[in-house]
Amino acid sequence: MGEQRGSVNIFEETMAHMTYVQIEEAAKKGTSVLFPVGVVEEHGPHLPLAVDVYGAYLQSRAVKSELERQGIGILIAPAFYWGINMATGAFGGSFSSREETVISVLRDAMSCLKRWGFGRVFFINHHLDGSHMQAVDKAIQVARKEVGIKAYWIMDLFVAKRLGYKGDEDHLLLHRSPIPAGPPPQFLDIHAEGYETSLIWHYLPELINLEIWRELKPTNLTFKDLEVWRKGGMDARKVTPNGYFGDPTTARPERGREEVEAYGRVAAQVIEDFLKGCYAPPKRSDNE
Repeated sequence: MGEQRGSVNIFEETMAHMTYVQIEEAAKKGTSVLFPVGVVEEHGPHLPLAVDVYGAYLQSRAVKSELERQGIGILIAPAFYWGINMATGAFGGSFSSREETVISVLRDAMSCLKRWGFGRVFFINHHLDGSHMQAVDKAIQVARKEVGIKAYWIMDLFVAKRLGYKGDEDHLLLHRSPIPAGPPPQFLDIHAEGYETSLIWHYLPELINLEIWRELKPTNLTFKDLEVWRKGGMDARKVTPNGYFGDPTTARPERGREEVEAYGRVAAQVIEDFLKGCYAPPKRSDNE
């Protein structure tokens, strides 16, 4: 999976490329489902709008590949991308839905899965806008209550802390991403930076504008800038007039593959542990 480059089809290896017969047979076997979630939004002058959609989809494929190596079958639902964009909302191309729309569409999709016989779904999200994450979280909890499906969110411990979770919530399956040693960096890499640029460069090199990329400079923005940026609107656009937040120049195509595959290993291990009944949320350190 990791070596595929160019012309990625977000339906490949998903339920959308299966027949109804295959879907019904998988449900009868008790197969679980991965649900990739992203948005369509601007990603600087060098990257396409669909970065987060491709990111969630490619991460889901990496998780699926790792689980299958362990003999665990799993399906991937078609990617959801009508999420919420606050920070980038003042840019052309940043589609944004109402919270109730996000909740309704995801809830209805999970209702379909439940009706077909699927009992478990694991969400893989690639968009960290606060309003978006709150809506996805509400959708998961609504579906658990109203639909009766066992829906879970595979979430980084740092993100869980940002959302105010304790870590022992029933719908969360947490993992710890590697944290660099030493003090927090002075400047932040948040959006359309080195990782996201690397992701597209490796998997969809035809969609990155390398001529523009070569001319980009690091934004050198801090946490104070991030606070303004998260509020969205024209104030956020003033913080990132070129639509990226961080340093795209650190990108290299191999990094895109390496980070997607690393995520696949971590998330797959969480799911495998959960399915085997031995999952335990990671403990927070003193500085988390």
